[in-house]
Amino acid sequence: MAVAQSYDFQQQVRDMQANVDLILTKAPVLFGLIGTGDALSQTKFEWQNDYLNSDTAVVKTAAAADATEIELGEGEARKFTENALVQNGLEVMRVTKVDEAAEKITVQRGYDATTPEAIEAGADLKVISRPRPEGESVFRKNEINDRIVSFNYSQIFTRYASVSRTQQQVNTYGVADELDYQVNLRLQEMVREINNSLIYGRKYQGSDQQPRTSGGLFAFAQEQGSASTDFGGKEITAKGLNDAIEETFKRGGRVNTILCAPNVSRQITKLAGDTIRTTRGEGQVGYQIMSFMSDLPGGAVSQVVVDQNMPKDRAVLLNLDNIKARYLTSIYDQDATEPGADYFARVIRGELGFEIKNAKESVAILSGISKTVS
Repeated sequence: MAVAQSYDFQQQVRDMQANVDLILTKAPVLFGLIGTGDALSQTKFEWQNDYLNSDTAVVKTAAAADATEIELGEGEARKFTENALVQNGLEVMRVTKVDEAAEKITVQRGYDATTPEAIEAGADLKVISRPRPEGESVFRKNEINDRIVSFNYSQIFTRYASVSRTQQQVNTYGVADELDYQVNLRLQEMVREINNSLIYGRKYQGSDQQPRTSGGLFAFAQEQGSASTDFGGKEITAKGLNDAIEETFKRGGRVNTILCAPNVSRQITKLAGDTIRTTRGEGQVGYQIMSFMSDLPGGAVSQVVVDQNMPKDRAVLLNLDNIKARYLTSIYDQDATEPGADYFARVIRGELGFEIKNAKESVAILSGISKTVS
């Protein structure tokens, strides 16, 4: 029988980052899809959120086709200037006065012989352009936004693996090295824990009695007031998805991913109805939807990502480009065998936090989704 070579593990610190990358390649989970940000140098880290001003405003009160004063929602009047051309259906209006304090604009209806149309409460008005007169002085309308500083904390993740010297020495079919095998299993479990923290984690700075935890998607969505849609226990609908995507668009953001559980993914697949056909000669029946194209102009496309760790009654629309894992300590494993002990042991450890930019503009929470598929 082969003698156990304890020096293969004793007194060594192994870099496990390559193993982490391999596991993530094989597992289509959220943590495997996000990028890696700059390395951390402290347990609390910050970043700045910035965004473009939206060119779409929401009407607060309905207005008749001949009404020249339009009441807007809170914070919407600042999007307009005098002489701005505004789209209302097929009608174009010209703004003659802007009252930001009262959230109202005065307009010339039916600009350039377009036909005036009634405006419903909650309707969108899109700013086509904001032309300026020839020879004017500097147009001093300051539209800058103060960048918002967000922060998060790093969190320590760890796992431990131990096997007896006898177990390490005995040959087993399919396992060349028992300790190494167990370390890789524990590593996969730790990756799953990190993925769960990215979704559900809560932001806490830590204390003597409680360790630091890093905030995840749901925490930042709640903190920053992300868009939300409640389906009231019904299956997901194309309108509900489009409304949520449109809301992020109005806020100046965009989404490129729908993160959901398997049942929600199946409901999204159902949205195709009977529009997909298989051709004669194919030996395959059925179809799946891997992305969703919104009905916004330009057709914003969001990939559908199924994560078993997502709740069955919720889904998250997000922009993967805005989410990064930031490491204070890369994941590694190290010998943890006590001197003279009749076992071999290793500990896996890493410390990282999540950077989630523009959660208000580029995240939307879909809740109240049916947990079953009809």
